[in-house]
Amino acid sequence: MADFFVGRQPIVNGRGRTVAYELLFREDPTVTAVAGADPARVDGDVATARVIAGIHGGSGLAALSGGRRLFINATRHTLTSGLFTTLPRDRVVVEVLEDVEVDETLIREVHALKRAGYPVALDDWTEQSRQQALLPLADIIKVEIGAYSKRQLTETAETLKRRGLMLLAEKVETREQHALCEALGFKLFQGHLYARPRLIRHRQVSPVRSTALRMLSDLQQPDIDLEEVATLITQDPGFAIRVLRLCNSALIAGTRTFADIPTAVGYLGTRRLQQLATLVAFSGLGADAGDAELLRVALTRARACELLAPRFGAESAAAFLVGLLSMAERMLGIEVATLAAELALAEASRCALGGDETIPLGACLARVLAFETPVEQAGEALAETRRFSLVYIEAMRWANEVVEESLGLAAQAMAQGA
Repeated sequence: MADFFVGRQPIVNGRGRTVAYELLFREDPTVTAVAGADPARVDGDVATARVIAGIHGGSGLAALSGGRRLFINATRHTLTSGLFTTLPRDRVVVEVLEDVEVDETLIREVHALKRAGYPVALDDWTEQSRQQALLPLADIIKVEIGAYSKRQLTETAETLKRRGLMLLAEKVETREQHALCEALGFKLFQGHLYARPRLIRHRQVSPVRSTALRMLSDLQQPDIDLEEVATLITQDPGFAIRVLRLCNSALIAGTRTFADIPTAVGYLGTRRLQQLATLVAFSGLGADAGDAELLRVALTRARACELLAPRFGAESAAAFLVGLLSMAERMLGIEVATLAAELALAEASRCALGGDETIPLGACLARVLAFETPVEQAGEALAETRRFSLVYIEAMRWANEVVEESLGLAAQAMAQGA
């Protein structure tokens, strides 16, 4: 998995509350430093495309936006190529850069985005801007206030407000500038007075692992429809191949042969699918045998939480996933909170992963983690640990079986040249 870097700068309202973020492409700083490259000179088309690709392949909108809108720079190519339509209209603002060549083709593309419900912002607005023809399509105008005198800024603000446009003051450096812009009717503000762009680094999740993680989340649901699971699997060829390989292996099918995903899914059932999704998400189905020991720990923890759940009044499937995801940072390089947001986990699961021991799921996970980091005990605490040791040993036995099955499938795949 490659790392995804992006600069994120808050956009605030008049009270200083963050209401949106602008995303800015950034290179890997270690690579840039070694190569001596200037990240500002990266091609604009490439930069925007990488930001959008990073949103899809990395942490996703939920982690980057925190529930707020994201302003994403739009070049001519990204506007005319349809890239923005891959993003949800209620989560992004299309920010047309000041150097974009405006002609009938571009106007038509921006108009189509506007009709589809995407808000449009015009960056670095001036009266001489080539964006004049886009003004009727704009919702937000970004004004770099340092480029104006007080009189010019006042006149520009009045002209734009008469058109019903929302004004965003860029590069606000002082409280005096903020006060002036607020008095002139600016509603949004951005600049070093509030925060500098923050470099965010996320791990990219491969499509196969992404499918597996979504399936792990879906399989928590008590009313899960295996036909829907089959549909999800068939949308990802890489994951579909792994499902069929697992089903057709001697380890699972014996002498049977499965030729299609729905039949294979029906044969595997929910429990087996959970195991398969676990293997793919956390080890690539044994693609890297070096993951094996961490996978054993993750599966042991997950199974132990599952077995312990009834004692705490927790739901077993949710406990399994909470135990598994507690290892996400070590195995995937993704923060637990980020992955929980990406999977849209239930509130109880999020709280448990955040360390809340007052709820059943959290108490269950805490019990397992405490067993893994033993301290000197006596009396009832020692007796409880001894009782729980039988549960943990059973979980280890199960995890070993699953991992060995995973490694067996990996060896089989290599032998087949897969």
